[in-house]
Amino acid sequence: MHRSTAIVLTAFLLLAIAWTWPVAAHLTSRVPHDAGDPLLYIWILWWNAQVMPLTERWWNASMMWPVPGAMALSEHLLGLSLFATPLQLAGASVLTAHNVVLILTYAMSGFFAFLLVRWLTGSMLAGICAGLAFGFSPYRASQLSHIQVLSAQWMPLALLGLHAFLQTGRRWWLVVFGGAWLLQALSNGYFLLFFPILIAAWLAWFVDWRRAPRRGLELVAAWVVSSLPLAPILWKYYVVHSALGLRRTVPELRDFSATAASFFQSAPMIRFWPESGTANYELFLFPGLTVLILTAIAIVAAFLPGAAGRRSTRSPVIFYSLAALLMAALALGPGGQGNEPASPLYPFTWLLWLPGFDGVRVTARFAMIVTLCLAVTAGFGAAWLAALGRRWQVLLGVAAVGGLALDGATEPVPILTPPGRLMLPDVRDPAIVELPMDNIYVSVAAMYRSMSHRQPLINGYSGHFPPHYNVLTLSLAGGDTSALLALGHRRPLVIVVNDQRDPGHGYRTMIENIPGIKYAGITAGGSTFVLPAQAPPRQPPRGQVLAATTRVTGRYQLEIDLSSPHFVSGLEFDLRDRYRDLSSRLRIEMSDDGQVWREAWTGWTGRFAIDAMLADARRAPLRVPLSGERARYIRLYPASEWMTAEIRVTGD
Repeated sequence: MHRSTAIVLTAFLLLAIAWTWPVAAHLTSRVPHDAGDPLLYIWILWWNAQVMPLTERWWNASMMWPVPGAMALSEHLLGLSLFATPLQLAGASVLTAHNVVLILTYAMSGFFAFLLVRWLTGSMLAGICAGLAFGFSPYRASQLSHIQVLSAQWMPLALLGLHAFLQTGRRWWLVVFGGAWLLQALSNGYFLLFFPILIAAWLAWFVDWRRAPRRGLELVAAWVVSSLPLAPILWKYYVVHSALGLRRTVPELRDFSATAASFFQSAPMIRFWPESGTANYELFLFPGLTVLILTAIAIVAAFLPGAAGRRSTRSPVIFYSLAALLMAALALGPGGQGNEPASPLYPFTWLLWLPGFDGVRVTARFAMIVTLCLAVTAGFGAAWLAALGRRWQVLLGVAAVGGLALDGATEPVPILTPPGRLMLPDVRDPAIVELPMDNIYVSVAAMYRSMSHRQPLINGYSGHFPPHYNVLTLSLAGGDTSALLALGHRRPLVIVVNDQRDPGHGYRTMIENIPGIKYAGITAGGSTFVLPAQAPPRQPPRGQVLAATTRVTGRYQLEIDLSSPHFVSGLEFDLRDRYRDLSSRLRIEMSDDGQVWREAWTGWTGRFAIDAMLADARRAPLRVPLSGERARYIRLYPASEWMTAEIRVTGD
């Protein structure tokens, strides 16, 4: 490495420490920014260092127990573990490893953007400006809680490999491109889907496919080969998501799609630009004023007299400026409003036909690639300024560098004390649950604490929640503990109620009323209880599905006629994704003549729903077992209309 390059790398590292200050002063003891997503990513980095990645045990992570394949519900961060796991194996805590990686994402993003633009322009000033514009963009201030989004450093390195190989033909650059692409794909699932659009556009723009296709074909081959390690990972995600019926809806996409105004909205942590109001943190997409000015200079300079090379049919200035516009258009998402279908007038709608894009939620994250394309184009603007002469070079160079630094300057990063350890009672092989589960801060804190107790955790937090988790959360919020008891059939439970998040003591009272529950004291998570392992309830033989006629006989009431008396062992129906339509309590009555009715069963439905979701998450075959008594008529209340076509009676 040349001395000047080493100096630039050191400068970017120091800037990264300054931009994320005071994280570097508390590497081992504080969580940066907030107690939500950072705790999730810390847990994932810990899990990657505890279990061999991509093994069956690794996929069946110890969160959201007992669902299999829990690691496929969120980002796996294997690209970030390239740094985090060696640090942990060397003795650093996972919190330290996370904070080191956070700082490195800034430094490496800036440095690799510097290398890319210096290669393209031959200008040190241009490279420095591009590095500042990308590595320290105002957009990053809105993503401080998402370390995987900040980990965009491999994109400029991959682009450097593309440009350098096309220019020199040296196969070393194929390795650089393929390795950088693979690391980027392993670092962030969004960029695994988004970045290939830029690569494909790059290949179409820069490769002369008609007269000199060979190097383009070699680049495509390198891309394919370097993507092969991703195949088993993508397949596992597909299998798990298909089994659980997970996909995004168009209205979900709209909630996290940019608007044209988003690109002028700056995050609250930006020091010198006023905070802009917006729906959520994902929509603070302001790239900075200086980068826009330098981009405009580059575009204008490309059309000045004597600039034929810069405005050629394969001009980097034109390509990256147009690519920035394309990525910004994709960040707008599917368009439309409310429950309307995706609008074909918005480019992102076309991507929904491709595999994987139906799992995307935050289309606004295309903004990171917008930032990269603007940074590259702005580098050409800085290179044009540097060519004006030494006096102007110094003056305008200082103005450009200073402007980029001021645009991206942030307030000190908030730092928090991590959650305290959970001191477990003496229970053999328990599963742990912390309540209330519908509070994400309780669940991510529970995940953080699980790194010390290492027991299966019922809580979890991720980009997707499995169906059984939603059933459990909703049933507990409605006062139904039967779903929790269903999990207790598998092993004993340690139940922790966060008293601060339970101001009315509703959760604590609900848990105290569970038969057989034992109070175990107060710990860091709150009041602690032990539920001994529950014996599974005895059920009569299922028998066969009986012929029956179902009709609505009143508001929320169904009546089933079996034509003649039968021994009834249970009622069944496929719940699918309709748990919110299922009453938390049901009453089932039987009659021999349709006139005199007797109660056959009344109770909570949560335990049946969670068993159904764990058995088959898509169909969710729910079964309410009955005593096997003889009857011709069955009445169900309260019932939903869809049950009329779904309900089945079993028996003999």
